[in-house]
Amino acid sequence: MGQLSTDAPVAVVTGATSGIGFAAACGLARAGFRLVAMGRDPARISRKADELAKAVPASVVAWVEADFLSMRAVTDAASKIADVTGKIDVLVNNAGVHLDRRVLTHDGFEATFAVNHLAPFLLTRELLPLLLRSDQPHVITVSSVGHTMIEGMCWDDPHMAQDFDAFRAYCQSKLANVLFTRELARRFCGDGLIASAVLPGLVASRFPLTAPPATLAYYNAAEASGEALTAEQGADTIVWLACNPGAALPSAGYFVERQRCEPSIAAQSDADAARLWRLSERAVMAAGASGVGETDETSV
Repeated sequence: MGQLSTDAPVAVVTGATSGIGFAAACGLARAGFRLVAMGRDPARISRKADELAKAVPASVVAWVEADFLSMRAVTDAASKIADVTGKIDVLVNNAGVHLDRRVLTHDGFEATFAVNHLAPFLLTRELLPLLLRSDQPHVITVSSVGHTMIEGMCWDDPHMAQDFDAFRAYCQSKLANVLFTRELARRFCGDGLIASAVLPGLVASRFPLTAPPATLAYYNAAEASGEALTAEQGADTIVWLACNPGAALPSAGYFVERQRCEPSIAAQSDADAARLWRLSERAVMAAGASGVGETDETSV
């Protein structure tokens, strides 16, 4: 991978080999961004690299492989990104899963929480030095309406070792996305960093294939009836925010169809946002992942 040109804004997109992520990558490339596109599967990366090059012939893209089930893989990917660009203007935390069972990662984390929250938390922290070199850095994290379907974080057992429920695990991870956005905005407001959370809507994609049967059936029914959005429609607000950072001010906004909306009551708790940051920081450090911005706070 060679260095990306520095004469255009740079966007990093996770989960760029399918669905919303690929559509967002194409949209950002058309808007003139240089891209770092991330994916887990080398074969899919190869196919999607060809597709993106055909869809946007003028695109400039560096592809980086990373498996978000591993915190070490996240830090390694951040190092690779630093090798190809000296700054990042937009980070799109899009990669996510909805699993139908409890799976533990090599680090000992519940996989849904690890992929949907801890990995983007760590990636963002690792990339902060590059983000803060931008005049107006913007971190856009993809959440879900699922964040409204849980009363709060499972603080006593965030990895749900005692009472696992696949749907609850997914909803908790999406609530974590919004709380993370809130705390990121608070911590780095003085550095000019903008943090936004986005609800993309129900999108026809590969996403529900690993979800519980009821969720997969719901998605299939929506797609069959024509109610599901296309990947391009799901990515629209992401691309719009990336191209119009002023629309994301004040920071910490939650956006649906290009409109700022109120997230759930649980997602508006400053105390919970700070608590989640501390919990996440300790988790990734325990996993042996390096990072910046550690705090001295020890209480959950």
